[in-house]
Amino acid sequence: MAKTHIARYTPTTEELKEDIRLTAQALRGAYDTFNFVTEPELVEAAIFEIRALNARYSYLLRRVKEVSGESAEPSCIAAGVMKGGTLCQS
Repeated sequence: MAKTHIARYTPTTEELKEDIRLTAQALRGAYDTFNFVTEPELVEAAIFEIRALNARYSYLLRRVKEVSGESAEPSCIAAGVMKGGTLCQS
């Protein structure tokens, strides 16, 4: 049986930016939840939600750069963020 290739959908920059806006709004809500819950299980759940939304936000920013033609990898990094790589000049 031959493999069939499925066309890959590429969202537009506007669609990605809208998704970023919605993700940022959800992230603000997750931080609000974290700030107001007191039960250990709910605190832990809020932390997981914040981490997941941060990962999604980073992914969407990277996709916007790819779709718009910008480099997804920075040419330099802040010294406090990672070891190795080229440091940004001030």
